[in-house]
Formats: sequence, C-alpha cells, structure tokens
Amino acid sequence: MNDNSDLLAYAKNSSIGSDVQDAPEQTGNFDFEEYSVEVTHDTSDVDAAFGIVTTGFEPLEVTESGSKITGYITTSHRNVVRLGTYVIVPYGDENLFARIWKLQYQQQFEVDDATEIHSRRMLKSNTTAELDYKFLAYLEPICILYEQSPGNEDSLTRRMADRIPRPNTPILPVTEKLKIQTGLNIPREGIFLGHLSVGGEVVRTLASPPTVPYYLRNDYSMGDPLIFRHMLICGSTGTGKTFLTKNILRQFMSPDNRYNVRDTGDGRKKNLRPCVVIMDPQDEYSQFLEDNPEITSSDEHNMHSEDVEFGGVPSTKTFVAKVDGHSYNGRSRAQQVEFTIPFEMVRNNSWLIAAAGLTELQGIGLELLLEDFFKRPGAHTYGGFIDHISDEGVRGSYVDNGKVHEASYDGLVRKVKNNSFKRVFDQPATPITEMLADIFKEGQVCVFPTEYISSTRIRDLITLTLMTVAVDNKLNTSGDTVVKETPLILVLDEAHRYLARGSGEHSKRIISKFADAARQGRKEGLGLFLITQDPQDIDDTVFKQINSRVILNLSNDAAISAMKVKKEYETRIPYLKKGQMIIQSPDNSDIVEIIGLSSCVVKHV
Repeated sequence: MNDNSDLLAYAKNSSIGSDVQDAPEQTGNFDFEEYSVEVTHDTSDVDAAFGIVTTGFEPLEVTESGSKITGYITTSHRNVVRLGTYVIVPYGDENLFARIWKLQYQQQFEVDDATEIHSRRMLKSNTTAELDYKFLAYLEPICILYEQSPGNEDSLTRRMADRIPRPNTPILPVTEKLKIQTGLNIPREGIFLGHLSVGGEVVRTLASPPTVPYYLRNDYSMGDPLIFRHMLICGSTGTGKTFLTKNILRQFMSPDNRYNVRDTGDGRKKNLRPCVVIMDPQDEYSQFLEDNPEITSSDEHNMHSEDVEFGGVPSTKTFVAKVDGHSYNGRSRAQQVEFTIPFEMVRNNSWLIAAAGLTELQGIGLELLLEDFFKRPGAHTYGGFIDHISDEGVRGSYVDNGKVHEASYDGLVRKVKNNSFKRVFDQPATPITEMLADIFKEGQVCVFPTEYISSTRIRDLITLTLMTVAVDNKLNTSGDTVVKETPLILVLDEAHRYLARGSGEHSKRIISKFADAARQGRKEGLGLFLITQDPQDIDDTVFKQINSRVILNLSNDAAISAMKVKKEYETRIPYLKKGQMIIQSPDNSDIVEIIGLSSCVVKHV
C-alpha cells in the first residue's frame, strides 16, 4: 500500500475520517474543529498595529539584566517602522512602552539566494515579493505604563519593565502624547527645547498640536531647576549652535519665570526673574532686543499652543569694553554702555596678567611685586605698576636681596610690559566694578561683544575678567549684594578656549574658579550655559558637573566619545542634520532625539 492509501486508511478509522470518508480523494482537504479566541486587547487598533509579538524565532523573555522581545511586522507597515520607533504592547490593564532597537529580514521559505544564478536573475529582473520574507523588529522595554487611579489619565505613571507580554499581542504605535511623555519621563512643562523625533522625523500623535514638546524641568518640585545644574550645547561649526542657544535662552526670559535666591539681609527667599549674561565672540546675541520678522501667524499660533516664548526682549543691553585703538561698530541696536577694567582688580586676581605666559618662577616673582605695589598709597594703575617695576632701585632691592632671580625679574618685566594690557586697563570709561547694579539686574539680558577686538589676548582678558566678576561675587560671602541676590545664567561661547585642560598656573586658576562655580551654583542661583565645538577639551572637573547636554552634529571622534552617550545614539551623532539634536539629561528624562524650531524666536541674521 502506498503512502496515500495509508493516510486514507488512517482517516477512515479516526474522528477525522467521519468528515471526509464520502469523498476524500475529490478534495484532499480536512475541515478543522472550530475554536474561540480570547481577546485581551482593544481590537479597534488592529488596522493601526505594526504587527504582533512572536516566539517563532527566539524565546520571549524579560529578565533583570535584559530582554528578548521579537515582533513580526506586517507588510503594510514595513515602510514606516524605523530604528528608535516608540511602540506600545498592551497587557490589558497596563502597557509596555518600548523602542525598536533592531530590524531584521529573514527568509520565509528555505532557499539559497547567495548563488551566481540567482544574483544574475535578480539583477536583470527583481521579482522579489515582500511576502517571501519575514520582517522582524526587536523591542527594548523602557517601562510599564499604568494608572495609579484606574480611569484617571492624569494619574498615569511608569515603573520598570517587570512583566512579559503575551505571544501574538499587537505592537501598536504610540498615538497619545501623555503616554510618550510619561514613558520617556519628559516633564509636561518647563523650558521648551524642541519636539521629540525619531530618525529625523518628528513624532506625531492624535493630539492637537500633534507634536510632542520636550521641556527642561524648571521648577522646584524635584529639587532645584536644572539650569542651576548647568547646561552644555556642543556641535561642529555650522550646525546651528547660536540659533538654538537664542531659542533656549529666550524661554528663560518669560515674565512668569522666577527663581528663589537668598536675601543676604534677612536670610529670607526672594523670588526673582533671572539675569542672563552672555559672552558674545561673534556679535550675534544683541539681536535679543529685536523680533524676528520672518515669524508667521501660523508660527505664533503653534508657539502659543506649546507655551513657547518668542519676540525680542526689551531689557537687552550691550556692554562694550573700552579698548584703545578699537571701537565697536557692530549690529546691536540695544542700548550700549562702555566700561573699562581697572588694574585694581589684579590685586586679588594676579592671573589676569599672568596670561602673558610667565614661567613658574616669574609667576612667584610677579605675586611679590604686586603685593608690594598695592601696599603703596595712591592710585594703583597699570601704568603706575609698569613704572614701579621698571625702576632700577626697585629691581635692585628684589634681585640683591635674593627675592627674585635676576633673569626671572627681567623676563617678567618684558612680558608684563605689554601693549595689550596698556590698551585695556584703566581706559576712559566707567570701571566694571562700579557698574554691577547696571549689569546684574533682574530680567535683563546683558551682552558683552568682543568681535570688534582684533587681539585674541585682549578678548580673552575681557571675557575672563567678566566671568570672574560674576563668579567671585556670587560665591564669596563678601560678594556684592546685588550680584548675590540676583538669579544668574552665565553664557560662555567658545567655552573650550577658557575651560580647557592645562598645566600652567593660569589655566589651573581658571579651571578651579569655574569648578567651584559648577559645584556651588545650584544653591547660589548661578547657572553655567556653555557652548563649544570641542567638548573633549573642557576640563573634567567642570564637565562632570554639567547635568544637561545638548548634542548637535559632531564629526570629531574624540568629541563624540567625550559625550559618553549610549552606543545606539553615539552612532547617530555624525548624521544629525541641522536642527536635530540628542538630549542627555538624566535628571530630566531618558536620552532622546529632538528637533528644534525651524524659526528663531528672536532676530537671527
């Protein structure tokens, strides 16, 4: 008896045979017993589902150290699924919130397509059918979403992924804004940075507006606002750092945005608007005063709907350093105020002229000379100091007594007697130390341009002096009351120039000063806002204190490695387009990709 007759004989002698014994050879088919399906999810989402959770290739498991969750993606949705796509897998009473971390094709039928004949045939006429392949998506669980009070959406919260989804459960797109914000731990209000995106495409929901805004926490519900834990924007030249910085800083100038600072008089808390002080090397930030004429009514509507501040800040001032031989003819239309750096500041900040490149012995000699000079009665000017140390009698008293070696003395005189210092110290303008109340004023944007100065040494001297005035007065117990009692956001462009790792005494003092500012800024109402294209050059003592990091396109491997982001995000950094960024702020949210506004909220040329 052949195989077919064996099969028919078995059918006639079994329960199957009663269904087919009249005409088994005519149809060759069997009718299967009906069965019911237990529905564990809302079937109204079936058409929208990307696919189902499957166990056909790997076991379905969730452990404390990782997980294996594989999904089969249907042919109609394969074009819309991307790496990083956020999805929901329902449990019935709760939802698994996850992201797709791996995509894979597998052959549907056993065939060897790695042959010369097959490759030539496909090159001539590619007849591949999508159904011939399985399209698999591997899910990385992020959290479990659940309502603390069932039926109350506002009570939606999250916990670690501690449940395993059932096989054949649908994998659904996330269409609810609240679920995305909760799943990624994004605050629902705060300082607007941009819109959540995946692979350069803005994430859209069924809400109005459909985009998911990304906010930086800016209240005291979970500690101090994150700006006082400091912020860094990094990106290569031409990636839009200034554009983005303007958009972010403008959000801090809302009339309702206020921070707590201590009243040095009675110890009580004051609730004040911040003062933003910007070191501007390219003469771009004075445009904070002006509206952007390119913003449309549609832009305004969208910004209003997501609480985005826009429009010029009337309380913007430009503070211009008086430098002999240089005059500011920049683009600023804001009120301009001239100032000078008094040599008196060197009394407690000898490094201001140590920038001349002194050796260690010359630095020690300079400290002695300055100490004695400032003990003398009368005005203490740069010119007076040069006259003093150039005097042969003074030279002899130091060299003959062995206080300073002859070569060291002569070398430091040559370096300190510098035309750059002569042009910047004690110019005919108001000393910066007498203008603190005009600069550190609540709700004011203070811009210090330096582009008009050709000398790099002078530009650096001015920038570091201003940063020192702010930091010293904020942190020292004897600091000026006006500065101490004003919330302050200190913006430093080209931060790598001033906070780079260095072995010299000058570099060590600068780093030490800003490391103290980074550590103590939270309790003193001082936020550092650093902008750089070389984050790898910023000293670790400062870099480690920065909680929120905004990463634009970087092509330098050393810069990318310095950011220490997850591998899946690190590989994206060189491919970020203008406006795309990765946000790494562990005290604010999970690491995510966002896209900034296409329009600047203030004038930007």
